[in-house]
Amino acid sequence: MTTDLATTAPGDIDQTSLDRTREEVVIAGKMGKWIIESHSVNMKGRIYVMVTGATALAAGCGYSVREVASERKLIEGCGWVWESTCEVIDRQTGNVIGRGSGIVADDEVLWQNRPQFARRAMSSTRAAGRALRLSVGHLFAALGAGVASVTREEMPDE
Repeated sequence: MTTDLATTAPGDIDQTSLDRTREEVVIAGKMGKWIIESHSVNMKGRIYVMVTGATALAAGCGYSVREVASERKLIEGCGWVWESTCEVIDRQTGNVIGRGSGIVADDEVLWQNRPQFARRAMSSTRAAGRALRLSVGHLFAALGAGVASVTREEMPDE
């Protein structure tokens, strides 16, 4: 198993890749109602899939998510943060098909009084959401009208 991102050279998209994408769109359509009802929230007229829903969609398509790093560090101009990195893995091949990072800063109003373990966990959740959006976010469109292309956890709390 490799941790290098899988790449396709321009012009190398074969029928198998197109078939897989078509199958994933069908899967998203079949899972859509359940994901919208159970793993999404409505904010200002837009539907935002939560990371749990994006993870379920990815699993339905044969992918899984793993955390590969999480650390507490000082970022100039931001202060102390938890930063995590997650990858999306093709379960059939073991290839990494996407990667994303997320942070939780100590100065975030919602998080500043929460324990460190909770901040670390949310940074991982945000990283998973980013990795999933970058890898299968195009399938959010198949979930139905009004579904945003970003996960709920990527949106600021209001």
